[in-house]
Amino acid sequence: MEKLKKILLPVGAVIFVAVIVVMMFTSDLEHIEDTNGADNYSLQQITDSNIINMDTGALNLKITEDIISNTVTYSSDKFTGVEEIYGTNLVGNRFEITVYHAQVNSGNFKIVLLEDDKIVHEFKLNELMQTYVLENPSGHIALRIAGESADFKLDYYVL
Repeated sequence: MEKLKKILLPVGAVIFVAVIVVMMFTSDLEHIEDTNGADNYSLQQITDSNIINMDTGALNLKITEDIISNTVTYSSDKFTGVEEIYGTNLVGNRFEITVYHAQVNSGNFKIVLLEDDKIVHEFKLNELMQTYVLENPSGHIALRIAGESADFKLDYYVL
């Protein structure tokens, strides 16, 4: 009986870990196709509520950090879902964020800044150097992106 326990315990642990790994890599989220045309980047299925509640997953996101310039770059050739790309809890007199470039080539895409689960600013797409300042922020500050099969590249910097 003791030999059986010694064999079954490791085998059971391996099976348990394998099931968890499979569950992590299989998602119900599928790419949302762009149905509103190549020149219209407005989200069609993902809503502001989805962005605020973070109730969708995200697929196909690439991240690059440049420690020297303190810049973070996010990109994808087919991003779908909602992702918080920056978040901090803050009580202070000023918060400043600059989106250097938010280039969208296809699909649908949105970049928003939230303060305590309220969208306070939406960044424009395909524009350079957009800075937004929050005076006297209090609570959770988040930069979130949402996409529907979006081909994009986004650089930002927090001061």
